[in-house]
Amino acid sequence: MQKALVHFKGLYGDNPNALLPNFIHYEALETRSKMYDWEIKEHLHTDLFQVFLIKSGEGLLLSEQKEWPLLGPCVVTIPTHTLHGFVFQPDVNGEVLTFSESFLEGLLKPTPKTLHEINHLRVLSLEQDSETFERLMLYKTHIIKELYEDFPEKQVVLQSLFQLFFTQLYRFSLRLSATKTSSDNRTLRYFQAFQKSIRTSLQESKTIQEYAREQNITAVHLNRICQAIVQKSALQIVHEHLINEAKKYLLNTNYSISEVSFFLNFKDPAYFTRLFKKVTGVSPSEFRKN
Repeated sequence: MQKALVHFKGLYGDNPNALLPNFIHYEALETRSKMYDWEIKEHLHTDLFQVFLIKSGEGLLLSEQKEWPLLGPCVVTIPTHTLHGFVFQPDVNGEVLTFSESFLEGLLKPTPKTLHEINHLRVLSLEQDSETFERLMLYKTHIIKELYEDFPEKQVVLQSLFQLFFTQLYRFSLRLSATKTSSDNRTLRYFQAFQKSIRTSLQESKTIQEYAREQNITAVHLNRICQAIVQKSALQIVHEHLINEAKKYLLNTNYSISEVSFFLNFKDPAYFTRLFKKVTGVSPSEFRKN
């Protein structure tokens, strides 16, 4: 019996036909976790970004056979299309905010550095910074009140509160980061658009020139952007994304290596194997055994 990756267009266990462009959802952490005996199996959300605010208690974040311990107070960010699962202790106390990718991108369009910094799978421990966590929780409380009440200028206030929330998260994340980007906003926007195009083009075979043309820039310019942001070429970024997708299939399904290469639009499984080994240092079969 084939074992496949678990995708949800909506929340865990849900699969609505379509999400609204400005989808926002809030719930207590225990609401969904308790339904599944405190274990959320590894899965992907197709178009959703999530923030877990864990006030107290413990758990584990699971992703691609790696584990991150969770100890409140902490914040967990889960970007779109990121394989993740959880195991929580029953006494965990926390909350979950979920947004459509389009809402988050529209909200943070004026501040691409913030979007770039928070759009990673991260566990941010705030054990030593209770003031920041309390501020995040205060913004969250006001956000929830606005969501469920019918106040005048509701959308304006919500947008302001969300920007405050994510700016606070961005500042804290920067303090924990070893490196800080000095790239300008336009450069970051190009890079983020390139990343998004890669994510949505897995079943297509695009050249770097085609990726560049989508943004009305040259391939040379796109490579300079990638070098400035992550010190890698555009092709390296495409290859790394494909290999990361391949890892998800190799670790979480029983598809053959040829089938995985087909899903990722490689015409030649032998080339897929060579590229996988070049990027990871091991062949797909060796990676799967380990």
